Amino acid sequence: MTINELAALIVAMATVLAAAFLITAANRLNQTMTRLDDSATQLRNEGLAAFRELRQLIADADAELDKVDLVLDRADQATTAISETSRRTHAAVQDPMIRTLAVASGTSKVARAWLFARRRNSDQLSA
Repeated sequence: MTINELAALIVAMATVLAAAFLITAANRLNQTMTRLDDSATQLRNEGLAAFRELRQLIADADAELDKVDLVLDRADQATTAISETSRRTHAAVQDPMIRTLAVASGTSKVARAWLFARRRNSDQLSA
């Protein structure tokens, strides 16, 4: 065997070893890519499920918010009605009540004056 043949044999063996290494590396890279693809598919499916659930939660929250809005509108209407009723009751009762109290106060003053005058007359007659 000559040097050229030995060199060719070494180069051939190195090429075979390099090819085997590259094939093994490519095979492992392919397996890794398959796992990454599976992981990406799983993440996508879980993400879509979470997104669907989130949309449902938002729809439920929106429905509840509509109910709360309705309750607040009705509470506002009730407050307005109570306020209006209170105002009207106050207006309706205030004037007659003031007049009644004025009449009662005047009657009380007249009664005291009459009793005072009667006692004075009674005292003058006894003396």
